[in-house]
Amino acid sequence: MAGNALSETPGKRRRPSLLTGAAIAVALICGGGLAYLFLSDGRLAGEPVVRFALAPEAAPAPAPAPADKLLRTGTPDDQPAAPATPPAASDEADASKPTPDEQSLLDASKGANGDDAESGDAADGGVKILGAESISGAPGSSDPVTALLALRPVPDPALVEQGRQGPLPIIAKNGRKAWKVYARPLPKGLPAGPRIALVVGGMGISDSATSHAIETLPPEVTLSFAPYGAHLQDWIGKARDAGHEVLLELPMEPFGYPQNDPGPYTLLTSLQPAENISRLEWLLSRFAGYAGVMNYQGARFTSSPTALSPILAALKARGLMYVDNGASQRSLAPKLAGDANLPIAVGTRMIDPVQNPDIIVQSFTALEGAAKQSGIAVGVATGFPVTVDQMTAWTKTLKDKGIVLVPVSAAAAETKSN
Repeated sequence: MAGNALSETPGKRRRPSLLTGAAIAVALICGGGLAYLFLSDGRLAGEPVVRFALAPEAAPAPAPAPADKLLRTGTPDDQPAAPATPPAASDEADASKPTPDEQSLLDASKGANGDDAESGDAADGGVKILGAESISGAPGSSDPVTALLALRPVPDPALVEQGRQGPLPIIAKNGRKAWKVYARPLPKGLPAGPRIALVVGGMGISDSATSHAIETLPPEVTLSFAPYGAHLQDWIGKARDAGHEVLLELPMEPFGYPQNDPGPYTLLTSLQPAENISRLEWLLSRFAGYAGVMNYQGARFTSSPTALSPILAALKARGLMYVDNGASQRSLAPKLAGDANLPIAVGTRMIDPVQNPDIIVQSFTALEGAAKQSGIAVGVATGFPVTVDQMTAWTKTLKDKGIVLVPVSAAAAETKSN
């Protein structure tokens, strides 16, 4: 019994030890928690979350209706990017003062919005003009140089109407016309001397080629878009954001038609004027924001006064300019446009009739000679990357040669008072 008593004694001693240890551990945990709550930096530490929840902010005011509401609905190419809010002024604004060249662009924007009788918006009920009379203040751009180069969003609501098949350009009530409003303005103080205008066509067909041309070419180069491309209005927005004025290509009947077929809405000499006008309106409704049109092929069509005259008259009535690509020596467009009082620019040379670097270089040299001889020359090219790359490099040499690069709208001339 004595042995049993001795054997139970250690167990009885261990049990209080375990309970004591557990109590001490609980006390330490509770004490540490209380110490944290009292010593913590957060005055509301440990309080329920609901106590410091903030009231929800008021919902932002809805954005104004986009100016492109007249565009066709239901397809991606009818949804150009909405203009972004210009960045707020900051303490670093003085570090972004424009250079003398950039200041000349600002001066051009002031002149375009001031003295030009066609740039006023009072006759349109005070509606803010969204055209490209000014090239300053590109929406959403934080870079001052990019902001000066970009053109305003399109369309200008005063220059578009809803046609049966989509938006159509019109002359504004106060007389403003798309060929001036959507053109890239010339900065004031351009040096005197020969000038060259460049048009790169076939845009909107290949995404990669179109993107390459927009991003690579200088903003003075005009881009011409085919009517059968996808997401065209998106491309127009991107081109204008990069500073490029744009044209719409009109497919016209070539010699050899229908074996050589420019597409289902080609303007044909065999059709009645009313049918060609209907096709023209379909083509014009593909996107908005172009300053004018340029023929795609059309050697036969442009040699027929009966077929061509109604088309030029319709373009004139809609405030557009016409660019003859210069590929056909038989084209009557220069004469008929003069008779119709239609602004026109005529291509001096096709830059890349074949994709050969040597031919392209020869074309550039010929354009320089033509510009020096007549004062201005117009080069027309395709958007193949080899052409775009060579053109980009060549344009960088023009300033040292005393030649000014201008958009093709600058080459358009009205032969009679308008």
